[in-house]
Amino acid sequence: QIRLSTALLILTLNEIDGIKVILPQIDKSWADEILVIDGGSTDGTIEEAKKMGFEVKIQKKRGHGDAIVTGINATNSDNIVIFGPDGNHEPEEIPRLINKMKEGYDQVLISRFGKGSKNLDAVGIKGKLIDYFGNKMFAFLVNVFFGGHWTDSLNESRIISRQAFEELNFDSLQMGSTQLMSIRGLKRRQKICELVGNEGARIGGKRKMRPLHVGADLSKQILSEFFYWCQKK
Repeated sequence: QIRLSTALLILTLNEIDGIKVILPQIDKSWADEILVIDGGSTDGTIEEAKKMGFEVKIQKKRGHGDAIVTGINATNSDNIVIFGPDGNHEPEEIPRLINKMKEGYDQVLISRFGKGSKNLDAVGIKGKLIDYFGNKMFAFLVNVFFGGHWTDSLNESRIISRQAFEELNFDSLQMGSTQLMSIRGLKRRQKICELVGNEGARIGGKRKMRPLHVGADLSKQILSEFFYWCQKK
């Protein structure tokens, strides 16, 4: 079996509290390349990450999707893991994703809504309901429109091969970036797998997602991707 190399991209924006807790839990032997991609932190995240021995690359533009593109362009490995150190993702997801890719998948995603998953990030009953039904709804729409079996089409925590990423013609530089990876992976009939995981409680900082604004953008993205796809058929 050919050994495939792996790059770990750790995406940060004002996450100093999170990186102090999460980064020491990352075994640097897990990946061949490890790069912190920072969106312009002003709280000491960049300096703290460097102090902990991590290489930091600062984005020239803003946005979650741009962070992914910046990291992929700055690395050379066969597979790319996308990971956030704000406490939502568990460090042990990283070796699980890497090991699963050895079975020949194009993308492997951690599902926060699989059987047995725990979601500790949303605060209060209202927040949990918005999170649960919002994520379920978008996974359902992606599956209906594009023929998938996702239980979580939005999660950031995933691994994708460089070849598969290049097939996506990736052009979503904001919060819809991970959904776009899910949608276009289905459209290109990539070999995709989910692993059941959890969403931990956020460590410090502020939750950056605005549900109504992001929800409108995600809905628009699904429709535009579907209509464009139909036109090309």
